[in-house]
Amino acid sequence: MNKMPGRLGSLQARDVMCHDLVVLNDTMTLEEATILLKSHKHSGAPVVNSHGKLIGTFSLRNLTGMKETAKKERRSHREADSGIISAEAMKHIIESKIEKETVAQRMTRNAPSVTENASLIDVARLMCSFHTHRVPVTTASTELTGIITTMDILAALVHTADELNE
Repeated sequence: MNKMPGRLGSLQARDVMCHDLVVLNDTMTLEEATILLKSHKHSGAPVVNSHGKLIGTFSLRNLTGMKETAKKERRSHREADSGIISAEAMKHIIESKIEKETVAQRMTRNAPSVTENASLIDVARLMCSFHTHRVPVTTASTELTGIITTMDILAALVHTADELNE
């Protein structure tokens, strides 16, 4: 764990996380989750249980994952693999009846998350290791308090560079 010099090295998850969250409940249908994500122009969100505890993450990419029961069907819908759901992919979801599955059936369990005091560099490393664009931020008792996206990391980098130039 290398330390970054200056202000960038002192930033923690709580300093850059977004508090305004789109959160999915594990009992939502895939159709409900997709509509909610699209209405907020998000490609994914944290998933909580009925007690508000973080239990996973869900992204539109989870819709196109290879599930044993429908491998052949989904292979023909490669255009949705980018994580941005197309009209054709949405049509496929509705026609194949997977929209009635729940978020819990498709979400990524054991997805990486960090606590509020994690260093920004550790968050960035975690994102790189897991090839993810979002990391939920929790309290020590796994209560969801925020989220950090790749854009939040980039913004912190740019703001820190701008501060050095002032």
